[in-house]
Amino acid sequence: MDLSLRLFTTLDRSQCISALPRCTGWKMAILGFLGILGGMNLVAELPPLRHATVVIAHRGEHLRHHENTLEAIQGAIDAGADFTEMDVRRSLDGKYLIMHDGTVDRMTDGHGSIADLTWEELARLKVQSRQLTNVPPSRIPLFEEALKLARGKIHIYVDFKAGDRAVAADIIRAAGMGNGVLIYDNTSGVTEWQRIAPEMPVITSPPDRARTNFTVMKAFIERYHPDVLDQAPDQKCMAQMQALPVKIWPDIQRSDENPRYWQKKWDEGLRGFQTDHPVELVKWLEQTGRR
Repeated sequence: MDLSLRLFTTLDRSQCISALPRCTGWKMAILGFLGILGGMNLVAELPPLRHATVVIAHRGEHLRHHENTLEAIQGAIDAGADFTEMDVRRSLDGKYLIMHDGTVDRMTDGHGSIADLTWEELARLKVQSRQLTNVPPSRIPLFEEALKLARGKIHIYVDFKAGDRAVAADIIRAAGMGNGVLIYDNTSGVTEWQRIAPEMPVITSPPDRARTNFTVMKAFIERYHPDVLDQAPDQKCMAQMQALPVKIWPDIQRSDENPRYWQKKWDEGLRGFQTDHPVELVKWLEQTGRR
């Protein structure tokens, strides 16, 4: 068991994929046997999708709940979103928790850097958005708590901000969410995730010039092998990308999202969105027969 895990985690996904055509007969049989022992897929698969159009709730449903809280996650579940996005950080004493900012100043009644505070200190803080003063305060959730709440109800879009990626991957596996996550990271981080957790799909941002140049975009995808991109290319580049093995679920969130804006994105060919308005977007998709 340990041997097979070590063999798989020493290869990144691109090495595994490129090796497959050369593996025939007994080599393929051994490769498949080791995959069974290791309990991993050679190639990550996106979580099973219930809808033709994917809705990702940015920081949970945070128009009615404080962002990145258990209540916001439950709000995303109640809205019918496919994913809830959450930002993962590590405390001074090694606890993994959900918070967008590097400090607690904006979203809590405390002050200071998360990396300089213990979990005991962080757990005492009250979370409250300045825009939602009529909503009772909440608290900072542990990563494990968020995963437990989401399991079987909604997929998790992990925006990995800080910490040890291998430890975070172990937390995801221990929660039974290995096939229910999508990991966002920068390109160097994506490469590490593909090495330590090849069963978990990844999403990242292409360079700006790739969004208007298909050759650059194709080279980027062939180098990093992302499963999803979070930025949409221009229309010409998107048309050329149809045959590439990558989905495009861009960040479209803004304060004035509305049906005209969503229609524009739909007309551009997009079938997945990260939004600040999951309740309203899901309702619009359902009313227009696009869900």
